[in-house]
Amino acid sequence: MPSAGYLAWQLTTSVLPPSRFDELTTGRPRAELAPLLPARAYPYPSDHARSAPRPPGARCEFYRSGRDLLDEVDLYRLCWSGDTLLTKDTVPAGRP
Repeated sequence: MPSAGYLAWQLTTSVLPPSRFDELTTGRPRAELAPLLPARAYPYPSDHARSAPRPPGARCEFYRSGRDLLDEVDLYRLCWSGDTLLTKDTVPAGRP
């Protein structure tokens, strides 16, 4: 089933391991942080995650904290102003 394979690819290429998340420092440019980031952002954050307050004018991206395809995992939210990391937070799994 091609769609299942594509979904699995999307989920596994948007994983930011906890150790790498811990290495991200706010105030640093994306170019410096790029080697720590996964290939792509997670395209399916929950409505709860997307509706969380964000810094004015910031663009936020979400990443999965683990590779488990069968259970929900925490999401990491990175908010950028231009190319500078403004904030980083964790959206716990299981929230509506």
